[in-house]
Amino acid sequence: MCTDRRRKSGLLTASLASTLALATGSCVGCYDGHALVDQVRSDALRSRLHEVDLGTYRTTMPRDPKTNLLMDLELHLFGNVPQFKIRAIKDRIEEDNYRLRYETLAAIRETSGDELAEPDLASLRARLTDVVNKVLTDTPLKTVGIEDIKIVYE
Repeated sequence: MCTDRRRKSGLLTASLASTLALATGSCVGCYDGHALVDQVRSDALRSRLHEVDLGTYRTTMPRDPKTNLLMDLELHLFGNVPQFKIRAIKDRIEEDNYRLRYETLAAIRETSGDELAEPDLASLRARLTDVVNKVLTDTPLKTVGIEDIKIVYE
């Protein structure tokens, strides 16, 4: 008799628990699966970065007071931008090309020897990112990268 009562009590508890789980799950689980997938796809496209060519910049650096040498510096720059902003950024670069080149060359000429000695050129890239984003105010870049760098001492 005791085991029969326990068995009924266990079945009642299991039945009650499964009913509560179904009731709770049916209220919480109301969602549109297609809308969630579309949202994830949209977020992925927005976060995916693409490269936009910013051009090649060549300048002669101010004479080094220690060595009395001149240094030619040539950089090929690109910007990382979200995919959905590529067209707007390319249009903006075309509109403000002269101002962008002037400001970028001025920032490059401020570069010190210590900054050029950094393995990843982080200080220079950060400064160039700030300069480019000041010029392209409506369509900022995520980062500026250096595709190619050439340093020639004369």
